[in-house]
This record gives sequence, structure tokens and C-alpha cells, in this order.
Amino acid sequence: MTILVFVKDLIITTISQMFSLFGGVFLFGLLIHFISHLTFKSLAKSFGSKGTYVVAWLGTPIHELGHILFCVLFLHRIVKIELFKPDPLTGTLGYVSHTWNRSNPWQVLGNFFIGIGPLMLGCALLLAMFYLFIPNSNQAWDSILAKVGEVNDSRSTGSYLVILSGSSFAMVRLLFTFANASSWQFWVFVYLSSCIASNVRLSLSDIKGALSGFLFIVFLFLLINFLGHIIGFGNEQSFLFIASSLGIIYSLLVLALSMVLIGFALTYLASATYVKIRYGYLLNPF
Repeated sequence: MTILVFVKDLIITTISQMFSLFGGVFLFGLLIHFISHLTFKSLAKSFGSKGTYVVAWLGTPIHELGHILFCVLFLHRIVKIELFKPDPLTGTLGYVSHTWNRSNPWQVLGNFFIGIGPLMLGCALLLAMFYLFIPNSNQAWDSILAKVGEVNDSRSTGSYLVILSGSSFAMVRLLFTFANASSWQFWVFVYLSSCIASNVRLSLSDIKGALSGFLFIVFLFLLINFLGHIIGFGNEQSFLFIASSLGIIYSLLVLALSMVLIGFALTYLASATYVKIRYGYLLNPF
């Protein structure tokens, strides 16, 4: 094997692994961010900038707590915390300022998890509320897990979208039943989960912060694949273990996407109705 062939195989293998492991997460992040943006735009256009507080009052502090949690776990120094402090000039609702040692691999890796922390904590809280408020939630969750399990055999963007969109619509159908709609617990769940799901989106600063940590992950996979090629050690089993363990992450992202879709639908319906009655035109959420 020539050096060029070796390098080509190493790069292709690593890129394939990165896409298989994180491709679906990236797609979900884009979808959630886009739909959340529409929710905030609908509220702002109808009721002004303070109208967004309807969902931001709860979601923003949880978003910032997601950053804080992983700052602590990865030993970053927290400089300043603002859980909810809207700034009309910048549009910022809250923030966490932190520093880290750039020569410490653990802290560099932590940047990735700190950046996506709001998404991870938000999804975990959505799951907790799902079990707390929704009757027969075990049955609904089992069906989602079974469907999302197919992601691990998928390698294309189209396959990701088909499987995961199908799971999202299945979730919506399982949630909106006549039995649930007649329960006050269900509507509390819908409102609170919409607040959280609408604020798990990542800002540009979040993405920028996560990038250095992600590059470190790519470097680790390159190193592992390099050693595997040199000594003839197969890393396929460890890769499959990591991929299968991501099944629960994808399931949580299905829940988050479903709730952000529901939140946008209800928010837009209320905002559009208000705008139509008061101003006489149809609200454009874009």
C-alpha cells in the first residue's frame, strides 16, 4: 500500500465515521434551529420583541444551564452567568462566559459538549416531562426507539430524513389523541416542552465554541484509525458500539423536533389570529 493510498483510506474512513455518527445530529440541529427561528419571528412580528418572552422565560435559562453543566464537567472556569437578561440592542436573551486551558485536551474536548449542552439538557428535560405528564408514554417511546434504531444502518442524508421524519410524525400522532387532549396535564406538557424545545437551538457563538471541540474529536478518530491501519487492529466494533449508543440521542432529538414543530404550529396559529383580527392581514413567519 502506497502512502497516498494509505492517507486516502484514512481520510475517507474518518469522514465516513463522522458523517455516520454526527450527520443526523447536524440535520436535526438545522431543522430545530430553523423552526425555532420561525416561532420567535412569529411572536416578535405579532407582539413585539417582548412577545418572545412567552417561550423564552423558561427556555433561555435552561439553555444557559446546559452550557453551565458541561462547563463544570469539563473544568472550564465560569466568568459570568446571565440566565435571562434580554438585551434589545443585540437580541441576546442570556449568556455564559467561560475560559479554558487551550493546552488541556479534556478542556478542549469540552468545548464541543459545552456548545451543544443546551440541546442535550433540553432533550433530557423533554424526556422527563414526557414520562411525567403523558399517559402510556412507555408505549410511545418504545415505538420511537424501534424506528430510530434503523438509523444505525443508514448512510445517506435521504435515509436519515425518511426515518427520522417518520418518527417525528409518529410522535405527533401518539401525542394528539382525544384522551390526551382532554387532560390538563397534556396541555401543560405541550406548553412547557414548547418553551424548552424552542430554545434548544444553538447560536452562532455556540456553534463556534463547539467547533474546536469537534475538531479535536475528528483528530482522535484520525489517530485511532491511523493506529488501526498500522497495527492491523479493527476498530469497527468500537465504532458500531458508539453508533448504537447514539440511538437514544436520536430518539431525544425526535422528541425535541416534534415539540418544536407543535410549538411553532400553536404559536403561529395564535399570532396569525391576533394579527388578522387586529390588522387584517395574514402573518408571514419568515
